[in-house]
Amino acid sequence: MTSAQNNNERGQTPRTGGSFSSGLARFLTTLLPAGLLLMAVILPNFMFKSGQTTTKIGLGPAAWPLSMLTGMALFCVLWIARDLWVLGAANRKPTLTAPVEDDNYDFTKAIVGLAMIVIYGWSLPILGFAISTAIFIMVWCLFGGLRNPKIVIPVTLIGTIALLWLFMGLALMPLPRGHGVFDNFSIWLLRATGIY
Repeated sequence: MTSAQNNNERGQTPRTGGSFSSGLARFLTTLLPAGLLLMAVILPNFMFKSGQTTTKIGLGPAAWPLSMLTGMALFCVLWIARDLWVLGAANRKPTLTAPVEDDNYDFTKAIVGLAMIVIYGWSLPILGFAISTAIFIMVWCLFGGLRNPKIVIPVTLIGTIALLWLFMGLALMPLPRGHGVFDNFSIWLLRATGIY
């Protein structure tokens, strides 16, 4: 009796001979985090030329993208380490697999979501960052199916204030305040939250 027949009787699939191409294919999914890690390490050398350092009043405009790239690099290292461990174990595949869709992809919702993002970007100079962001978060929650006002309103307010502090308070980014009455409201809000 051959080993393939023994495997079939035990309910196991027979192992095929490992060729170079099949071995290489198993490592291809690990190339994605490796490429992202490489970008996270290289991009700061091209993005931040000003030499601006941290001050007593804030972290500076480079702090936000640099922290995102640093976080991405860290998680890519963890991703690579996990994939290498998985690939080293018998009969395992890399962690990156195609997601299983429960329903058909809704292109209408995707197009509406993209339109909302475009409208948000268009409204920033007119309404200001605070008002545009608050409206965007609230509409996005409603669009996503979250209808409970006890959740939507706090998420909108806390999210907007947190983003204001992150971008304008810590990163010192000069985000738009809007025109006319919207500018006055933005200044009031920035003073009320201690950013100005």
